[in-house]
Amino acid sequence: MECTKCHKVKPFDEFSYKNDKEKIYYMYCDMCKIKYYCEEEKYKERAIQEYNTRKLLNTIKCECGIEYVCFRDFHMLRHLNSKKHKKNIIHYNIDENEEK
Repeated sequence: MECTKCHKVKPFDEFSYKNDKEKIYYMYCDMCKIKYYCEEEKYKERAIQEYNTRKLLNTIKCECGIEYVCFRDFHMLRHLNSKKHKKNIIHYNIDENEEK
């Protein structure tokens, strides 16, 4: 059977079953499948690291005292329209007026 990844003709014992019941084989040989999963794991780890650094860079501290992550304008607008923000801003303005 020919592997669709490396395009080499290999015996059936180098392929594993995708479905044991119906005896359906994977199109990739076992070696190519292992390489594919290793690459996929590396990609996932890198994607998680990029997400975490992006999260740290896009953290915004609002004047109401809340710290939140803002990837898009939508996140900022959602925070500004939240009940928590409005309540904290009212308390912040009241405290500021009492000090004067």
